[in-house]
Amino acid sequence: MNKRTLLNFLVHWAVWLLLHFITYIPTFVNSSRIVGEYFVYAHLVVSTISFLLFYIVSFLVMPGMAMMHKRWLWVIVTSLLLAILFTFLKFRLDMYWAEHALQKFPQPKYHRKIAHEPIGFFSYRFRTYFQVNILNNVSIIVLAFAYRLALSWYQQEKIRKELENQKLRAELSYLKMQVNPHFLFNALNNIYSLAITEESPKTGDSIMKLANLMRYVLYEKEDNENKVRLDNEIKHINDYIDLEKLRHEEDIYLNFSIEGITYDKRIAPLLLFPLIENAFKHGILTDPKKPVQIEMKVNDQYMDFYILNFKNNYLKDKDGGIGIPNVRKRLDLLYKNSYKLDIKETEDQFFVNLHLPL
Repeated sequence: MNKRTLLNFLVHWAVWLLLHFITYIPTFVNSSRIVGEYFVYAHLVVSTISFLLFYIVSFLVMPGMAMMHKRWLWVIVTSLLLAILFTFLKFRLDMYWAEHALQKFPQPKYHRKIAHEPIGFFSYRFRTYFQVNILNNVSIIVLAFAYRLALSWYQQEKIRKELENQKLRAELSYLKMQVNPHFLFNALNNIYSLAITEESPKTGDSIMKLANLMRYVLYEKEDNENKVRLDNEIKHINDYIDLEKLRHEEDIYLNFSIEGITYDKRIAPLLLFPLIENAFKHGILTDPKKPVQIEMKVNDQYMDFYILNFKNNYLKDKDGGIGIPNVRKRLDLLYKNSYKLDIKETEDQFFVNLHLPL
């Protein structure tokens, strides 16, 4: 148990005891005499046993549901077994306390000694105790369920708000790096050159691609899982590649291949753009023997996205790269441990391989 887990346990235990004590304040106030040993037993020991049941269900059983693919039956059965086990534990403690109290406090002379009775799991005394007290432990389990669900909702809301902030920062970073005034100036300048030197449909197509890209960045709507259609993302990736080609007077060599059906798949928006931008920014683009390789392979469950580019050692990033760290952060928030991002670098090559669930 690390320090954070221990602190979490101690805080919850302290709050539990405090709430328990508050509910019994009227009893304490109206009592003419308080027996110290009974107070410790009833309001510290028994309350702590109840808290352990609450904590185990809330922080061990309920989180285990995620690893069991949300199998509620497993959670319910385990919780009920714990309720029975803790009921038996309280029963044995009550029997011990009763025997201790009888031995400590003097009994009247006419008091008849009670014959020893079995107190095992299948004994009559436990069955009677069980019928009276099981609902108490079941109510604790219901409280644990409600608390954990409320806590999960709060955490999901916190993650959702952080995702919104991350998306906003990603969009702003994208606008700064890819569609900043310098990029727009170059793209529009090249489009203007086409317009005055050629009567070509390329001019209108280029303006349309730029407008579509800007519209996608600013107005594309996401679903409840913060995702968009993969085929729509691919369309705008191609628009971005075409716009990058306009920025270079020489031909650029890039191979972009797609395998699999993409129309019914969804992905986080703008997730792949920084990886492609990194290849354009730091890669060799004009050597036909060293083209940029971009591959996307899609099946029913996963997407593999692969980029290979040869490094252009004459280009240095003066501002420092924030694209790939931003991608990692969004991957962590959206896909948690279900994705795999491998980045490798040699003296003259740069590899990116992203394995992503769809």
